Amino acid sequence: MIPLSLPRVRPEAAPEPASLDLPLPAGMSAPDPATLAAAVTVVLRRYGVEWPVVTPATAGPGNPADLWVAAGATPAGSIWSLTAPGDGLRCDYDRAVLSGPTAARMAEHVGRVLAGGPDVDILLPAEHRWLARQNPADPGYPATTLHRLFREQAARTPEQAALVLGAELVTYRELDERSDRLARQLRPHVTEPGAAVVLSGERSTELFVAILAIFKAGGCFTYADPGLPARRVDAILRQSEPVAVLRTATAHPGTAVEGSQSVADLLALPDPGGELDDRAHEGSTAYLFFTSGSTGEPKGVLRPHRMHSARIFLEQGLYQLGPADRVLLKSPISFRESWWPMAAGATTVIAEPGRDRDDRYLAELIDSAGITTVSFVPSMLRLLIRRERFRNARALRHVFVGGEVLPADLEQQLRDCGFAVHNTYTLTEADYVCHRQGPAEPDPLDSGAGTNIGRPLDMQVYLTGPDGRLVPPGVPGEIRTGGPGLSAGYLGRPDLTAERFTANPYDPAGPATLFRTGDLARFRGDGQLEYLGRADAQVKVRGQRVEPAEVELVLREHPAIADAAVVGVADPDQGAVLAAYLVATGPEPAVRAVRTFVEQRLPDFMVPSYLALVPALPLLDSGKVDRAKLRTPSRSRPGIGTAYAPPQSADQRTAVQLVAGVLGLDSVGVDDDFFALGGDSLRLMLLRAAVEAAVGGDVDLAAVLDAGTPRALAALLRGRPEQAPPPALTGRRGALRDRQAALRERRAATPGPKGVR
Repeated sequence: MIPLSLPRVRPEAAPEPASLDLPLPAGMSAPDPATLAAAVTVVLRRYGVEWPVVTPATAGPGNPADLWVAAGATPAGSIWSLTAPGDGLRCDYDRAVLSGPTAARMAEHVGRVLAGGPDVDILLPAEHRWLARQNPADPGYPATTLHRLFREQAARTPEQAALVLGAELVTYRELDERSDRLARQLRPHVTEPGAAVVLSGERSTELFVAILAIFKAGGCFTYADPGLPARRVDAILRQSEPVAVLRTATAHPGTAVEGSQSVADLLALPDPGGELDDRAHEGSTAYLFFTSGSTGEPKGVLRPHRMHSARIFLEQGLYQLGPADRVLLKSPISFRESWWPMAAGATTVIAEPGRDRDDRYLAELIDSAGITTVSFVPSMLRLLIRRERFRNARALRHVFVGGEVLPADLEQQLRDCGFAVHNTYTLTEADYVCHRQGPAEPDPLDSGAGTNIGRPLDMQVYLTGPDGRLVPPGVPGEIRTGGPGLSAGYLGRPDLTAERFTANPYDPAGPATLFRTGDLARFRGDGQLEYLGRADAQVKVRGQRVEPAEVELVLREHPAIADAAVVGVADPDQGAVLAAYLVATGPEPAVRAVRTFVEQRLPDFMVPSYLALVPALPLLDSGKVDRAKLRTPSRSRPGIGTAYAPPQSADQRTAVQLVAGVLGLDSVGVDDDFFALGGDSLRLMLLRAAVEAAVGGDVDLAAVLDAGTPRALAALLRGRPEQAPPPALTGRRGALRDRQAALRERRAATPGPKGVR
């Protein structure tokens, strides 16, 4: 519909337009149409709405009457019209688009502009009071550090299991003692609080010994994932200027950061002894997290101890983890999955390195290890929910979801399993801004276009328009947020920090600094926030701004559609059109039927011009949907430097069909490499699922990975290895040290002269 996205009443429920009469501001005579039109334009600009404003002087065949401002009657078919018949304002509106309260507030906002001029604050006093009530009070958390919280817990439960990885178990006492010993080795290098120490290695108990030691030495932990391309690692080293570089035993020789020291070697040195004075403080940086930057260089986000300790106090206050809880750690490093449970006496169960994207393994681990708490992006949960072991996990209670919009159908499936689903809105720069625990109920006042992300719990949230002013309740605005979960800005980027971290002009009693998120949301009538997408993700179609998320939500309502993504693509005739990429729940539906389904639910300008069925949505390494890959749709076999070889047997034909189906291609050759064709880790899991369906039993993910081509996959289908591997595989197997290295090799950049060797 429109960015205002307030009511969504069905036309058949309200076929006739409605009218409202409101008084003019005190002491004001009836304005002429030009003055009225100017005031309406100011209000719409504050809303971020681009409706054309039509007056009797500008109306005509080429100027559709979407919005009418006149001294007399209004034309039929207008969305909202305002007239000034004497001593008041009359508002006529289309009840299929706007609700009565919304239409009335729009008219009242126009009245404020008429009375105060174009620079006036359009919000009514009652709206200011309502917005102020939505923000929580300062929680007043204690000032502390992550390692101090851990020490306190280790003293309470020294023999409790802190970390478990397979058969390896590390107690709180052991973790405390080992990290103390390593911290004393690091202490001479860390001469000031927050000095960066770069650490490389896969998930392991040793990794957490090192992280905790960095904190205790007063340093700042900076992670260099072993799978990062050399160029990325070089940028991390260059920007962070580390005082030390460490590697764990799981950092393979071919991926270890140059010049790094082995954690095991440092622990083997004689312990210098002595007490560790607490050099770090709540304001010093605990974690330097590098995220992608628009300049081509990653930008480092400075996350202080107070930011992380605040999240621990918040989550522990909500969920009360204890020694009986077991939390899954499947990310390279996640503070919710590790430091929160270790500050609460719970056990962190570490997924084996290289298997964090294996849905069957994760489902089995969650069930067999008695995991009570997990965190996943929706894309991964869609794979897991297909696994019976996950759906019936005996101990699982809490499922935290973030990073992407949580589709309503997926949320319902999770709740049907008996899981408590926690939908979180969190950012690298501002952690745990909003939270919704219960089911997403309809807005009591309006039916919006976005996703309910709940309420701020201890963070302040302000929604602002393009001019930086607060927008009225119900109107979309950019989220600005501040509070205890706020980071300290960007490393070495004062310009970017000043741009994104601004002073708070909205509440003198609130947080001094706010982060501009670039995300759009609106306050619902019940005070919860409805997420509408990125400010820069909007698509303008035929003069109307479209939030792709709204179209996606409708597409996912189709019973044959499991997931959907919508993007804007260039069109020579219209400037931009919508393209929708659809993942079917089972047999592919007819595209025409899907289009009809959408046409019945959305205005014509929101119906995608292009509909494509794909086996899966492409993902970034973070697990979020890679929308850049959706902008050039094609089902043709890409040129990969391998001559097309047709299948010669029934097994090969089946293998070709499976690979082509998963990749969404019209055809593939039997010697085509799966990853060269565009495969990734998610599609690999989908291919495994297809192979399992074909053979009628479980298939190891590594076996599908090692197959590499349809020719080798055909041998897997027959249950025996291929006698003569195709030339495309020659030499590749020797370069792969384990499954994770295999996945990374296919997506990593060419190694550079420094960083990873």
